[in-house]
Amino acid sequence: MSLAPELPELPERPERSQLSERPEALAEPVRRVGPGWVALYVLANVGVFIPMQVPTTFLMPEQIAQIDPAGKVGSYAWVSMMGAISGIVIAPLAGALSDRTTSRFGRRRPWMLVGSLVCMATLVFTGLQTTVVGVALGSLVLSASFMIIGAGLSPVVPDQVPVAQRGAVLGWAMVPQAGALIAGGLLIGLVTGFASQYLLMAVLPLLILLFATTMKDPPLPRLHREPFSLRTFLDGYRISPRAHPDFVWAMSSRFIMGLGYGMGTLYLPYFLDDVLHYEKLFPGQSTEDGLLIVIGINCLATISTVVLSGWLSDKLGKRRMLVFLGGLTMAVAAVPLALSPTWTMTLVAAVILGLGYGVYLAVDTALVTEVLPASADRGKDMALANLMTSLPYVLVPAVASVVLSGPGGYSSLFLCSAAMSALGAVLVWKVKAVR
Repeated sequence: MSLAPELPELPERPERSQLSERPEALAEPVRRVGPGWVALYVLANVGVFIPMQVPTTFLMPEQIAQIDPAGKVGSYAWVSMMGAISGIVIAPLAGALSDRTTSRFGRRRPWMLVGSLVCMATLVFTGLQTTVVGVALGSLVLSASFMIIGAGLSPVVPDQVPVAQRGAVLGWAMVPQAGALIAGGLLIGLVTGFASQYLLMAVLPLLILLFATTMKDPPLPRLHREPFSLRTFLDGYRISPRAHPDFVWAMSSRFIMGLGYGMGTLYLPYFLDDVLHYEKLFPGQSTEDGLLIVIGINCLATISTVVLSGWLSDKLGKRRMLVFLGGLTMAVAAVPLALSPTWTMTLVAAVILGLGYGVYLAVDTALVTEVLPASADRGKDMALANLMTSLPYVLVPAVASVVLSGPGGYSSLFLCSAAMSALGAVLVWKVKAVR
């Protein structure tokens, strides 16, 4: 028995006690989200994907064709490249900063709010441009705004949705992405003139604001914020294949699938005009009418499989097989169009591509959320994963220009698309941590 006076126990430092407990913002979600949350999340995706896809598919090509009819292919390639390049820097940077945001309003909400406001202003600006340089600037800033929005919106699923529910939630969330072009095409048909059409697109990001202001977004305690520096940011681009092989393979598969999809779809408006001569084939109709028909059929086919495949991947617990089948179907879609570039084959290819894309779309995203390297970096890592779907568009215009100028023209381009899609589908089997 010690005769020494008993000293009072010193309280543990607040920093140590707080750091030993995982804050809600970094915890793995276990509670299922309700139908109201899913509905608002789907609406937020409507506010993202229609303004993202419609300008680059319908409005910008036509703007450029009116501004520079003779050099429209090269000018559109340049404009598309400008938009894609901005994402290379902005997406990981915004994602990394989103992960470190300690606002009392949460980590993700501020990025959705700011990104939406920039997006709306840029859409109005782009609608007023009458030069290729002006459209390119609009494309650059518009792409950056979507990267900022994505820094808040993309990590919401791994932040708040449990693994066993992600396929179903993402299935519903991808319906706006699948149907964006047909819905947006119908919307811009309600008004005339680029200024009015872009203005109509600028209204839709209000749906993102609705979701951002109503969702639960637990704040990140300052003590749990990782330090940020230029070196930290640059290191974020380097994901160790040895430490995180599944994430690297998932991103590689995505990137190559993006190349295949971009080669098969980016120049569709010019394919209808220059190869099929749609306006001569169907007098009284414009090339835009034909494009809307193809996109409509493709969208309906995609929507018919996207929700079911996401739900099925949750029930079966097998995501790789569905990603593989979806990617392989997308590869098959390009072959008949390469061998027989006719209007009938264009419609057949649109159906096959849509069915495969619907299976691939939601399930691949759910797969990626399961192999993220760290919960503290969900925003940055989801940005990198999403970048693998947009980064190919930096390369596609240059590659496509070379292929189109060589023997085979569009047939060669579609065969390259098929080869890339097939390769991307095969690479998903390298992901071992997900069934």
